[in-house]
Amino acid sequence: MGQNNGWANPGPWVLESVAVLTGCAGFVFAGLVPPSTVPLLAGVLFACVLPQLLGGLIALKKGDLVLGTISGLFGTVITIGAALTLWQQVFLSPQPGAFTPEVMGVFWFVLFILCETLAVGFGKVSWIIFLGIAEVGVSFLFLSIGCWTGSPSAFKTAGWLLIIFSAFCAYMSAAILWAEQFKKVIIPIGKPLFK
Repeated sequence: MGQNNGWANPGPWVLESVAVLTGCAGFVFAGLVPPSTVPLLAGVLFACVLPQLLGGLIALKKGDLVLGTISGLFGTVITIGAALTLWQQVFLSPQPGAFTPEVMGVFWFVLFILCETLAVGFGKVSWIIFLGIAEVGVSFLFLSIGCWTGSPSAFKTAGWLLIIFSAFCAYMSAAILWAEQFKKVIIPIGKPLFK
């Protein structure tokens, strides 16, 4: 192999950590794991920060504004924000229900809007990526609705959407990794949606 003095594509690394993060969170919100495991989610969230944040910085260094922005957003605001608020709710609350989630409704709603705008940027790359980013934005919308209304069905819907996004991230990671390793498309990612 020739020597490469530049940075490699951080996309697969970032996507793999997001797959772990959204898969675990999705199982929690969908009610597929017992509530007794929820405190462990804070550790999973913190563990996923480093690949997302560093991957985002590498992408920005390489000039990839869209990947760098979404990686940084997931690696800081979404992942650390969710981990810290979960930590507060589980370990710092003086009693169950002492902290109410309305401000998280705003948090998730703003992230919904940001993901939908980022989806348009990814639409210049691939219609599949556009749909994936738009879909995770919709999961954030359902988390917002759940925080504002307390609706268990909103949280459950968000959970299933996060699980779907986790599978999307695993698919995209494999597609990018294999395409770069084999120097040809093995798993299709779709044509650009926008010019």
